[in-house]
Amino acid sequence: MGSHPNSSSLVIDIRGFSPGLRRPMVFTIIDRMVQLGCEDSLVVICDHEPAGLGYQLDLRKETRGMFEYYYDQRLDGAWVALIRRRNN
Repeated sequence: MGSHPNSSSLVIDIRGFSPGLRRPMVFTIIDRMVQLGCEDSLVVICDHEPAGLGYQLDLRKETRGMFEYYYDQRLDGAWVALIRRRNN
């Protein structure tokens, strides 16, 4: 897992938002990052296993194949997903 030089991570905790806003909010941020050519990664903290988010990321024509996606559960029970640009 290499990293981009000079890249950093934006962290967003979506647990406080209503379920209907969570995924659209994440994809709005991702789409803006793509539009700006941003090489930073996005860390999403949520309260359920975020497998569907990664699946949807690869299904969308706007983001297909552009990102690596990893997630894991923290000791406090929260789930953390890492979304970062692929090295091309």
